[in-house]
Amino acid sequence: MNILELLDISKIYGPVKALQNIDLSLEQGEWIAIMGPSGSGKTTMMNIIGCMDKPSSGSVILDGESLSRLSAEELTGIRRDKIGLVFQQFHLVPYLTALENVMVAQYYHSMTDEKEALRALERVGLRDRAKHLPRQLSGGEQQRVCIARALINYPKLILADEPTGNLDESNEGVVMELFRQLHKEGSSIVMVTHDPGVAAHAEKTVVLEHGRLARITIN
Repeated sequence: MNILELLDISKIYGPVKALQNIDLSLEQGEWIAIMGPSGSGKTTMMNIIGCMDKPSSGSVILDGESLSRLSAEELTGIRRDKIGLVFQQFHLVPYLTALENVMVAQYYHSMTDEKEALRALERVGLRDRAKHLPRQLSGGEQQRVCIARALINYPKLILADEPTGNLDESNEGVVMELFRQLHKEGSSIVMVTHDPGVAAHAEKTVVLEHGRLARITIN
Protein backbone atom coordinates (compact mmCIF):
# COMPACT_ATOMS: atom_id res chain seq x y z
CA MET A 1 0.00 0.00 0.00
CA ASN A 2 1.32 3.46 -0.89
CA ILE A 3 1.32 6.05 1.89
CA LEU A 4 2.36 8.79 -0.55
CA GLU A 5 1.95 9.34 -4.30
CA LEU A 6 3.15 12.23 -6.43
CA LEU A 7 1.39 12.10 -9.79
CA ASP A 8 2.83 14.23 -12.62
CA ILE A 9 3.81 17.01 -10.21
CA SER A 10 5.12 20.29 -11.62
CA LYS A 11 5.86 23.55 -9.83
CA ILE A 12 6.50 26.78 -11.72
CA TYR A 13 7.64 30.11 -10.27
CA GLY A 14 7.39 32.63 -13.12
CA PRO A 15 10.00 31.53 -15.67
CA VAL A 16 11.51 28.94 -13.31
CA LYS A 17 10.40 25.32 -13.57
CA ALA A 18 11.30 24.12 -10.09
CA LEU A 19 9.74 20.67 -10.63
CA GLN A 20 8.73 19.06 -13.89
CA ASN A 21 6.43 16.05 -14.26
CA ILE A 22 7.49 14.18 -11.13
CA ASP A 23 6.00 10.73 -10.53
CA LEU A 24 6.99 9.12 -7.24
CA SER A 25 5.43 6.77 -4.71
CA LEU A 26 6.33 5.70 -1.19
CA GLU A 27 5.06 2.44 0.22
CA GLN A 28 3.91 2.16 3.81
CA GLY A 29 7.01 1.58 5.93
CA GLU A 30 9.46 2.53 3.16
CA TRP A 31 12.42 4.88 3.57
CA ILE A 32 13.61 6.96 0.64
CA ALA A 33 16.37 9.56 0.41
CA ILE A 34 16.15 12.54 -1.95
CA MET A 35 19.41 13.93 -3.33
CA GLY A 36 20.45 16.44 -5.96
CA PRO A 37 22.55 19.56 -6.43
CA SER A 38 21.48 23.00 -5.24
CA GLY A 39 18.52 24.19 -7.33
CA SER A 40 17.48 20.68 -8.34
CA GLY A 41 14.05 20.95 -6.69
CA LYS A 42 14.61 19.11 -3.41
CA THR A 43 13.24 21.87 -1.19
CA THR A 44 10.28 22.47 -3.48
CA MET A 45 9.42 18.76 -3.39
CA MET A 46 9.69 18.67 0.41
CA ASN A 47 7.44 21.72 0.73
CA ILE A 48 4.82 20.09 -1.47
CA ILE A 49 4.97 16.74 0.35
CA GLY A 50 4.86 18.57 3.68
CA CYS A 51 1.70 20.52 2.72
CA MET A 52 3.57 23.83 2.92
CA ASP A 53 3.08 24.53 -0.79
CA LYS A 54 0.86 23.37 -3.63
CA PRO A 55 1.99 22.08 -7.03
CA SER A 56 1.20 24.10 -10.15
CA SER A 57 -0.15 20.90 -11.67
CA GLY A 58 -0.45 17.24 -10.80
CA SER A 59 -1.78 15.48 -7.71
CA VAL A 60 -0.48 14.57 -4.27
CA ILE A 61 -2.14 11.68 -2.47
CA LEU A 62 -1.25 11.14 1.20
CA ASP A 63 -2.68 8.22 3.15
CA GLY A 64 -5.30 7.72 0.45
CA GLU A 65 -6.46 11.34 0.42
CA SER A 66 -5.97 13.71 -2.50
CA LEU A 67 -4.56 17.04 -1.35
CA SER A 68 -5.06 18.94 -4.60
CA ARG A 69 -8.25 20.80 -3.75
CA LEU A 70 -7.72 21.34 -0.05
CA SER A 71 -7.59 24.86 1.38
CA ALA A 72 -4.54 26.24 3.17
CA GLU A 73 -6.30 25.64 6.47
CA GLU A 74 -7.08 22.05 5.56
CA LEU A 75 -3.48 21.47 4.47
CA THR A 76 -2.32 22.79 7.84
CA GLY A 77 -4.54 20.18 9.48
CA ILE A 78 -3.08 17.41 7.31
CA ARG A 79 0.46 18.52 8.18
CA ARG A 80 -0.39 18.64 11.88
CA ASP A 81 -2.17 15.28 11.97
CA LYS A 82 -0.26 13.11 9.50
CA ILE A 83 3.28 14.47 9.04
CA GLY A 84 6.19 14.59 11.46
CA LEU A 85 8.71 17.26 10.42
CA VAL A 86 12.42 17.17 11.28
CA PHE A 87 14.53 20.12 10.11
CA GLN A 88 18.22 20.87 9.72
CA GLN A 89 17.64 24.03 11.77
CA PHE A 90 16.12 22.59 14.92
CA HIS A 91 13.38 25.23 15.40
CA LEU A 92 13.13 24.63 19.12
CA VAL A 93 11.57 27.36 21.26
CA PRO A 94 14.61 28.68 23.18
CA TYR A 95 12.82 29.51 26.43
CA LEU A 96 11.02 26.14 26.68
CA THR A 97 12.55 22.97 28.07
CA ALA A 98 13.01 19.86 25.95
CA LEU A 99 9.83 18.42 27.48
CA GLU A 100 7.85 21.60 26.81
CA ASN A 101 9.08 21.74 23.21
CA VAL A 102 7.67 18.26 22.65
CA MET A 103 4.42 19.19 24.38
CA VAL A 104 3.97 22.19 22.06
CA ALA A 105 3.31 19.72 19.22
CA GLN A 106 0.72 17.98 21.39
CA TYR A 107 -0.96 21.31 22.12
CA TYR A 108 -1.49 22.08 18.43
CA HIS A 109 -2.75 18.54 17.77
CA SER A 110 -5.09 17.81 20.67
CA MET A 111 -4.22 17.93 24.39
CA THR A 112 -0.90 18.02 26.18
CA ASP A 113 0.16 14.88 28.05
CA GLU A 114 3.39 15.21 30.03
CA LYS A 115 3.77 11.48 30.59
CA GLU A 116 3.42 10.76 26.89
CA ALA A 117 5.92 13.53 26.06
CA LEU A 118 8.37 12.02 28.56
CA ARG A 119 7.97 8.66 26.87
CA ALA A 120 8.77 10.29 23.53
CA LEU A 121 11.95 11.78 24.99
CA GLU A 122 12.82 8.42 26.52
CA ARG A 123 12.43 6.84 23.10
CA VAL A 124 15.18 9.11 21.76
CA GLY A 125 17.35 8.64 24.86
CA LEU A 126 16.71 12.04 26.44
CA ARG A 127 14.40 11.51 29.39
CA ASP A 128 17.16 12.69 31.74
CA ARG A 129 17.45 15.94 29.73
CA ALA A 130 13.73 16.73 29.81
CA LYS A 131 14.10 19.86 31.97
CA HIS A 132 17.01 21.31 30.00
CA LEU A 133 16.67 24.34 27.73
CA PRO A 134 17.88 24.04 24.11
CA ARG A 135 21.04 26.06 24.88
CA GLN A 136 21.93 23.45 27.51
CA LEU A 137 21.77 20.64 24.93
CA SER A 138 24.29 19.59 22.29
CA GLY A 139 23.36 19.81 18.61
CA GLY A 140 22.71 16.08 18.51
CA GLU A 141 20.50 16.27 21.58
CA GLN A 142 18.53 19.16 20.09
CA GLN A 143 17.96 17.15 16.93
CA ARG A 144 16.73 14.20 18.99
CA VAL A 145 14.27 16.52 20.74
CA CYS A 146 13.05 17.51 17.26
CA ILE A 147 12.57 13.84 16.40
CA ALA A 148 10.65 13.24 19.63
CA ARG A 149 8.47 16.24 18.79
CA ALA A 150 7.88 14.88 15.28
CA LEU A 151 6.85 11.49 16.64
CA ILE A 152 4.58 12.64 19.47
CA ASN A 153 1.40 12.67 17.36
CA TYR A 154 2.09 9.30 15.66
CA PRO A 155 2.46 10.66 12.11
CA LYS A 156 1.78 8.63 8.99
CA LEU A 157 4.92 10.08 7.40
CA ILE A 158 8.21 11.39 8.78
CA LEU A 159 9.67 14.15 6.61
CA ALA A 160 13.30 14.97 7.40
CA ASP A 161 15.14 17.85 5.71
CA GLU A 162 18.94 17.51 6.07
CA PRO A 163 18.54 16.12 9.62
CA THR A 164 22.29 15.58 10.05
CA GLY A 165 23.41 18.75 8.24
CA ASN A 166 24.41 20.60 11.44
CA LEU A 167 25.83 17.61 13.31
CA ASP A 168 29.34 16.31 13.84
CA GLU A 169 30.18 12.72 12.90
CA SER A 170 29.45 11.30 16.35
CA ASN A 171 26.02 12.92 16.68
CA GLU A 172 25.22 12.07 13.07
CA GLY A 173 25.72 8.41 13.95
CA VAL A 174 23.38 8.66 16.94
CA VAL A 175 20.65 10.36 14.92
CA MET A 176 20.96 7.93 11.99
CA GLU A 177 20.74 4.99 14.35
CA LEU A 178 17.49 6.46 15.64
CA PHE A 179 16.12 6.75 12.11
CA ARG A 180 17.16 3.14 11.42
CA GLN A 181 15.24 2.05 14.50
CA LEU A 182 12.16 4.03 13.47
CA HIS A 183 12.29 2.43 10.02
CA LYS A 184 12.67 -1.01 11.58
CA GLU A 185 9.52 -0.28 13.62
CA GLY A 186 7.60 0.49 10.42
CA SER A 187 7.84 4.27 10.03
CA SER A 188 7.54 5.74 6.53
CA ILE A 189 10.39 8.21 5.96
CA VAL A 190 11.29 10.76 3.27
CA MET A 191 14.71 12.30 3.93
CA VAL A 192 16.48 15.02 1.96
CA THR A 193 20.26 14.89 2.26
CA HIS A 194 23.39 16.03 0.45
CA ASP A 195 25.42 13.22 2.02
CA PRO A 196 25.66 9.92 0.07
CA GLY A 197 26.61 8.14 3.30
CA VAL A 198 23.38 9.26 4.95
CA ALA A 199 21.34 8.44 1.83
CA ALA A 200 22.78 4.91 1.81
CA HIS A 201 20.78 4.08 4.95
CA ALA A 202 17.52 4.45 3.01
CA GLU A 203 16.03 1.70 0.86
CA LYS A 204 16.01 3.91 -2.24
CA THR A 205 17.74 7.09 -3.36
CA VAL A 206 15.81 9.49 -5.58
CA VAL A 207 18.05 11.88 -7.52
CA LEU A 208 16.69 15.18 -8.86
CA GLU A 209 18.40 17.24 -11.56
CA HIS A 210 17.06 20.55 -12.88
CA GLY A 211 13.63 19.84 -11.44
CA ARG A 212 13.32 16.43 -13.03
CA LEU A 213 13.55 12.94 -11.57
CA ALA A 214 16.88 11.79 -12.99
CA ARG A 215 17.03 8.30 -11.49
CA ILE A 216 16.02 6.05 -8.61
CA THR A 217 18.57 3.62 -7.20
CA ILE A 218 18.03 0.71 -4.81
CA ASN A 219 20.49 0.87 -1.92
